[in-house]
This record gives sequence, C-alpha cells and structure tokens, in this order.
Amino acid sequence: MSKNIKSLVNHSEQHFRRGAYLFLFLFILFAFLSMFTNITEWHMMSTFSVVLMWISLPCYFICAALCIGSEFHSWNGRLFSTFLFLPLVFFITMAIFLIMADALYINKTAVIKVFTSPFIRQALQLSIVTSVITVLLSLIFAIPIGYILSRYRFPGHILVDTIVDLPIVFPPLVAGLTLLIFFSETGVGRWIQEDMGLEFVFQPKGIVLCQFIVSASFAIRSIKSAFDDIDQRLEKVALTLGCTSWGSFFRVSLPMASGGIMAGGILTWARAFGIFGPLMILVGSFRGKTEVLSTTIYLEQSVGNLEVALAVALLLIFVAMIALITIRLAGGKVLVKL
Repeated sequence: MSKNIKSLVNHSEQHFRRGAYLFLFLFILFAFLSMFTNITEWHMMSTFSVVLMWISLPCYFICAALCIGSEFHSWNGRLFSTFLFLPLVFFITMAIFLIMADALYINKTAVIKVFTSPFIRQALQLSIVTSVITVLLSLIFAIPIGYILSRYRFPGHILVDTIVDLPIVFPPLVAGLTLLIFFSETGVGRWIQEDMGLEFVFQPKGIVLCQFIVSASFAIRSIKSAFDDIDQRLEKVALTLGCTSWGSFFRVSLPMASGGIMAGGILTWARAFGIFGPLMILVGSFRGKTEVLSTTIYLEQSVGNLEVALAVALLLIFVAMIALITIRLAGGKVLVKL
C-alpha cells in the first residue's frame, strides 16, 4: 500500500514539474512577445500577450508550489511549504512587474535611437572595452590574492580579509570621491598625473580605475571560495610526487578552481559594466570621451528622453541576467558564497 502511495506521489510530482516548466516557458515566450509587439506598435497583439503572460505566471507558481509540496503526505506539510513559498512569489512578481513596466513603456523610436545613435554606440564600445580590461586586471590580482587568503594564515588576516570585502559593502560613490581627492589633493596623486603623465581625472583611463576599485573584490571573493573548496591533500600529494609549489599551483589548484575563476570574471564584468556613481565624480560623462552606457541613462533622462533611458536600462538588465545565468551554469555554487 505504501509503495502505491509513494508511486502516486512521484507520478503527481512529475506532472506538477512538467506543468511548471511549461508555464514558465509560456511566460517567457509571452513576455518577449509583448515587448516585441509593443515596440512594433501592434497594440492588439501586445495586449493579448500581456494578458497571457500574467495568466501563465500564477499558473507557474501554483505548479511549482504543488511540486515542492507533493513530497508531503499530510495537509500540514503542504500548507507549510506553500506558506514559505508565498514570499518568493511576491518578490519575483514585484521584480517582474517593475521590469515589464519599463519594457512596455519604451517605443520604436527609442529603440531605433539606441541602435543608431553614434554617441550611444560609442558609449557601448567604451563600456565593453573598459569592462574587459577591468576583468583582466582584476583576475591578475584576484587569483594570487584569493589563493593567499584561502591557503595561508598570517598576522592581521582578518583585517586584510575585511579590507578586501570593503568595496562590496560601501557605496560606490565613495570610491569615486576617494579617487578624486587622491589625484587632486595629495602629492602622490598629483605626481602620478603630472610627472608620470598618467591622467585619470576626466579621462577614459579613470573609467577602468573606477571599475577596478569597485568590482575587483567580487573576483577575489569568488576565487577564494573556489580555492576553499579544493581539498588541500591533493596539493600535498602533488608535492610528494615531485611537483614544486609552482607546479602544484598550476597543475592542480588552478585547473580545479577554473569554475570559480570564470564565475568571478563574469561577475566582475557585470559589475564593472553597470557602475555609475564613481564615474560621474572622477571622469564625468562627456559625450564622445568618457560616456558609458550607465551614464548614458543619466544623460538621456536629464534631457527628457525617458524612453531612450529606459531602453538603455533594459539593455543593462538583460546583460546582468545573462551574466548571472552564465555564472550559475559555469561557476556553480561559488556565487552563493560571495
């Protein structure tokens, strides 16, 4: 009898799981269809897609809730799982509602301007170039720093580990203000700019510097977590088999931490790609010189082009979502430990 009940539960769980995937697919399909028809000004089809989108979303949540509650045989267990599921439903619905409100506000003219404006195209190119350079610099520092913090304990380790995490928690605006004061009010900063000729204030190089200061900590934390997950006995075995410390690092530790390194690089890129506050203070937003996509939103909104600003904002949201999905596929559980 118990085997029949267990088989029935597993069978129902499979049905709920398939239904959840189906309604999730329909929701994504109708969401993109509603955005496309809104941009192309096919209003009747847009309204129809929006209605189907909001119908498929609660259907997905119901199937998902029943799926996770199907393992409980009692109503008390099902009620418990459903109660815990409700805050998730509210949070996800609110986030989707805000994104879709932006997506359905933009029009065809705004989208065309985003893809045809030479200033926005140049801002996109500058955003990509500077963020890629930032990722390379961050990984050069993050790999040895993450390994040191993971493998060695030294006096002041807790303080050093805390300082590494500071850029993650303090407002990014502080980084821009601190850099501006350093280069304009200190002797060392003025020497770097005037005598060495490395100008950062109101220069494209300052974009990379701001991005590095704000986002490098994400790479360090991700890579440290990856090294923490590696069994140190494997490194010791490599040493007993004739490897040097360098050989053990490059042949054992580094390949096994590749997922965390990739996740840290992607997360750093996504963070650098979208920063705003530090750039406005240190380099400003001069069209054709220091404008990146995040500052494009500010410039377009300040002159009343709200639709264009929202179109650029949606592009940044899309980039962030792709980056996070890629991290979860490539880096796995490393992101959770940030």
